[in-house]
Amino acid sequence: MTGDKLLLLHDEIADLHQAADHLRFSLERTRALLPGADWSPEDMERLEALTSRFARLSDLLTQRIMRLVDDIELIPAGTLLDRMHRAEKRGWINDARDLVRIRELRNLIAHEYAADKMAEIYSSVAVLAPDLLALVPRVAAYVVKLEKRYSSL
Repeated sequence: MTGDKLLLLHDEIADLHQAADHLRFSLERTRALLPGADWSPEDMERLEALTSRFARLSDLLTQRIMRLVDDIELIPAGTLLDRMHRAEKRGWINDARDLVRIRELRNLIAHEYAADKMAEIYSSVAVLAPDLLALVPRVAAYVVKLEKRYSSL
C-alpha cells in the first residue's frame, strides 16, 4: 500500500514542478503589467492565467501533496490549518501564516467576481507567488527523503 502511495506522490511532485514552471512563466510575462489597471484584452488574459496558475499550484500543494505525505506518514487527516502547521514543522515554510495568506488569496481568486477587486488580486498574486514557488524545492527535497525512508517497506 505504501509503495502505491509513494508512486502517486512521485507523480504529484512531477505535477507540482510543472505547475511551478507554468506559474514562473506567467509571473515573468505579467511583471511589466503590475501595478496597473488599464489592461488590454491580451493583458487580461495573461493576468487571468497568472491567477489560475497560482491557484492550481496552491491546490496541488495543500490539497494533494500535503494530504498524501500525511497519509504516508500515518498522520491523522486534521484540518488544512493542521497541515499548514506540519508544513512549518517539516521545514517547508518558515511560518505557517504565509501558507494561510497563500490559501486565503487562492480562495479569493476562486470566489471574486468584482472587476474592481481584480487589480488588487493580481498585485497580491505577484507578491505571494515567489513565496509559493519557494516551497516547491523544499517539498521536493522532503519527498526524496520520505521516499528513501519508506521505499523499503
